[in-house]
Amino acid sequence: YEAKDALEREGYRVRINAVVNPRRLYRPTDVAWDTVTEPDGQFLSDAGFRALFDGDALIAVAGGASATLEPVMLRSRAPRRDLLSWKRGETTASPKEIMDFNGLSAKDIAERVLRLFTE
Repeated sequence: YEAKDALEREGYRVRINAVVNPRRLYRPTDVAWDTVTEPDGQFLSDAGFRALFDGDALIAVAGGASATLEPVMLRSRAPRRDLLSWKRGETTASPKEIMDFNGLSAKDIAERVLRLFTE
């Protein structure tokens, strides 16, 4: 939340969403859900997706592989988009050290947002 606080001090409105099940964020036409033995066609509607992810900019942050946020990046209509994701892990590092190493610190996130609006 440090990045959120820093960006709000700069005058930006910030919304944070956590993605628990990325599969539900795809559109039904993006995956072959109806071709399997036990089809599950429960996907977030376009209106629901827009309510969560529409804005002037979207910064997707993954504490793992960037592919988990693919449906967010595919469906987003934000004119400015970027993705920060895990580069590698070290078992000997503290959580702060590993986030800094991977470019996922609050400072890194806030700087990436500001860069989207200045480039």
